[in-house]
Order: sequence, then structure tokens, then C-alpha cells
Amino acid sequence: MRDKLFVGLLLLVTAAYAWGLGWIAWGFARVGGVLGYGLAGGIVVLLVLTVWVTWREVLFGLAAGRLAARYRPPAEAEGEDARAEFEAARTALRQEAFGDGAEGEWRAWFRLALAYDALRDRKGARMATRRAIEAARG
Repeated sequence: MRDKLFVGLLLLVTAAYAWGLGWIAWGFARVGGVLGYGLAGGIVVLLVLTVWVTWREVLFGLAAGRLAARYRPPAEAEGEDARAEFEAARTALRQEAFGDGAEGEWRAWFRLALAYDALRDRKGARMATRRAIEAARG
């Protein structure tokens, strides 16, 4: 619940930021001229990028949350240290490549994502989570 409140707060801050950008762009457009319209156009580009990135991240978080709710860790993963779990997750993913299809594949990718996260490798965790989301859809 605390995480949802934090995300809601961040969305409100982003909405206020987007509103402020829109207000500034409107002010530059009202001034007119090449410089005014150019600055307004540049700010509108920033506004569109802000909304697009925020939307993508919210969708990613929702999809990852749905997978986390469905995921049950394997029994052998209990009590392992982070490095051992990472190796076990990689092995499970290799075996799943020749295994039982999409259901097991997304579970293997999500397990690898959790192992990356335990090792504090956020980039690897996000990549593996994205692959898990794709596998769960497909």
C-alpha cells in the first residue's frame, strides 16, 4: 500500500510538472514570433516526452506487479544466497528454453529478474522483467 501511495504522489508531481510546462509553452506561444514559437515547440516536445515516459513506466510497473502476484518461487530457492539463486535462475532459464512453453518461460525470466535484483543489478533486473512480461503475453 505504501508503494502505491508513493507512485500516486509521483504521478501527481509529474502532472504538476506537465501542467507547468504547458503553462510556460502557452506563454511563449502568446508572445509570438519565431523565438516564442520555437521555445514553445521545444517545451511541448519536453511535455510529450514526459507524458510518454511516465505512461510507459506506469504500464511496466502494473505488468510487473501482475506477474509478481502470480509468481510463486520454487522450493529450492528458499534460503539460498543471492549468487547461488542467480546461478539457479540462469540454469532454470536455459532448461526452460527447451521446456514447456510460455508459462514456464515467463516464470524463469521473472525468477532471473528477482535474482538480478537481489544482486543489486537493476539494469539486468529490468531487462529480465521486460522479457518475462513479453513471454507472459505471448
